[in-house]
This record gives sequence, structure tokens and C-alpha cells, in this order.
Amino acid sequence: MLRYRRYIGETLDSVEKYFSSTEFDREYARYIVMVLLSHTKNLLNKNLIPKEYGEEIIFLLKDLLKNNCKDLYKWIDEKKVLFEDLFEALESYLYDKSRGALYIPLGRSRNDHVATVLRLYVRDVMIDIIKKIIDLRDILIKKSFENKDVIIPYFTHQQIAQCGSASIYFLSYAHIFSNITKMIFNSIEILRENPLSSGASAGSMVELDLSLSSKDLCLDYRNLPPYYATGSRLFILYPMSILTLLAAELSRLSEDMILYNNVMSNALNISPEHVATSSIMPHKRNLVTIEILRAKMSEIISLSTSSLEIYRDVPYGYNLDLQEINRLFIETINIMRESLDIITDFLNKTSFDKEEAEKFLKDKPCWSSDLIEYIALKDKKPVREIYMYLSKKFSE
Repeated sequence: MLRYRRYIGETLDSVEKYFSSTEFDREYARYIVMVLLSHTKNLLNKNLIPKEYGEEIIFLLKDLLKNNCKDLYKWIDEKKVLFEDLFEALESYLYDKSRGALYIPLGRSRNDHVATVLRLYVRDVMIDIIKKIIDLRDILIKKSFENKDVIIPYFTHQQIAQCGSASIYFLSYAHIFSNITKMIFNSIEILRENPLSSGASAGSMVELDLSLSSKDLCLDYRNLPPYYATGSRLFILYPMSILTLLAAELSRLSEDMILYNNVMSNALNISPEHVATSSIMPHKRNLVTIEILRAKMSEIISLSTSSLEIYRDVPYGYNLDLQEINRLFIETINIMRESLDIITDFLNKTSFDKEEAEKFLKDKPCWSSDLIEYIALKDKKPVREIYMYLSKKFSE
């Protein structure tokens, strides 16, 4: 059994459980194995591990990838040992299987291993988020065509301001999510950095071929300042900040749906799958999924704020505080994935009723600005003069 802390002395289970990340590390277990596999191949390439040991470790790691780390989890359960994290557990597992595991820490530390794994994981989940945003945009664009002849109210200060084609509404959000997609693509550039061989904080004496691991892991081959490579979490916080902006926009969209449902309920056709009623007021139609989505977007914003609070309070270099950011990011991703699926399904099954929308707008003065511009253009009169005249009439 290989445990880093066993030479320090005894501890308590309650203490070890408190700081262990083994359970939530399973979210990116495959990446932990992938990075160690690439590192072992690099050691083998430089003749820094005996060939038979290197090949044995590579076989064991590839086997874990094939079975999605099930053998590793089974081994952990059998040993009944609480590891500090899955990185320690994997190395201990390999040590139990092959003496070659004694060589694999050469030229790396847990810090650069963790930093590389997180970059790979965050990159892949953000690409998944992009796919879901594209699905949402497709629905919004489809809805803009389906509802182009429907006139709906538009609001400022939560009051009806103007009327216009519903396609404007759907295209506005499609444009918002297009911009957010661009932001995510920009963040992926940072996620291509390769921290391997950076050591704990100031580098390693071992000269490994960074281009080899970069090719294996689809990362950039350029060297990074080692203190930055292992001590910064900008590469997580930047995508997380984009997810926070996405959450804010989705929350506003949710609020819009609730507003339209309250103001002109007969004009908004919503699938019963997303609606519930009251236990004592059967006339009510509550947009339950949208209300929960609105709350979950607030959760994401609070998770992002918590991550920044953790980050700003620690000095540069790796500190175990940073481990908690990983957990908060995983929570954020899980909430966002589910919520994007829900809002996409909701919008796909929602439409405006043209006749009911026209009935609602029949006596609403949402045409005032259009009327002012029409008279100004037609009669060549000053806009403000027409505005003052019309304002007086509204007051009478």
C-alpha cells in the first residue's frame, strides 16, 4: 500500500473524510489515468523506467481506460482505505500490481498531474456545453420562423413599451447564446496549456519530451512557467465565469416566460409537461420547471462567487483550498447541463397564439413610438413636438 501520509503518524477517519476528494475525483477519473499513461510513455521514451516495468504500467493503465476504472474502484473498496484523492489511490493501485509504479513519480508531482487532468476535464465538459447551447439556438431560430407573424409586447421597466414580431424575441436570445459560445471557445485556448513536467511549483530536473505528452493529450507544446502551471486556477474560473453569464441570461429568459404567462396567459401555449397546478386553486397554471430553473441559475451564480472567494484568499502556489473549486465546478456543470436540456425542451414545445396575442394588444398603446416616427416622417414635423402633443393626450 502506498500512502503519502503514513510516515507522518496516525489520523482519524473523520479527519480524513473531511479533506478527501476521492469520491468527486471520480468525475474525471479517466483523465487521471490518461495523463499518467502519457507520462509513463514519456518516461519510457527517455529510458527513465525499465522497459518491462514501463510496458506493464502502460498495460494496467490502458486496461483501466477500457473498463472505465471499475477495477480501480473495486480495488479501493476491497482495501477499505480512504485515500486523500484518486490520484493517490491510482498510484497505490499500480504499486500493488507492479514494482514499476515506483518509477512513475519521476519528472512530475501530483500538482502538475492535477492541473493537467483538470484542464482536460474542463475542456471536454465546456465543449459539451457548447453542443447544448447550439441545440438551444437551433430551437430559438426555428421558433423565430414559426412565430414571425405573431405580434407580442416588448417591455421596458416591466411595462409594455412596444409591439413587434415574436421573431425579434427569439432571435435576440439566439444572438446572446451565439456570443456566449464565442466566449467559451476563447476559454478553450487557455485549456490547451500543458502543465506536465512543471513539478510542484518550480519545475523538475528531469527533461521530458513535452511535445510527446502534448500530442497524446491534444495540448499545446509550449512550456509554461511552473509556478503558474500548478498554482493558478484561472483556467477553471474563466469558463466558470462564462457559465455564470450563461446562467444570468437563462434566468432572465425564465423570468420572461413567467412574465408572458402572467400578463397574457391565453396567448402563450405551454406544454403540460412543464406545468403544475395548485393543491387548492385549480385555476392556476404554474411554470414549475421554469421556476426551478430560475432558482438553479442563482445556485450557479453562488457557486461561482464561492469559487472566487476561495481563490482570492490563498497565496500563489498550490493549496488544498483549490480542491474545493473542483467540486464547485462539477456542481455547476451538472446543474447547467440539466438546465440547458430543460429550457431547450420547454421552448421547443412553447408557442405564441397569434389571435390571442392580437386580442391582448388591441387596447394597449404599444404603438406610441411608431406613431410618432410615422408622423415625423410623413409630415416632416419635429419628433419632440409630436411627442409632447401625444404625451398630453395620454394624460387627458
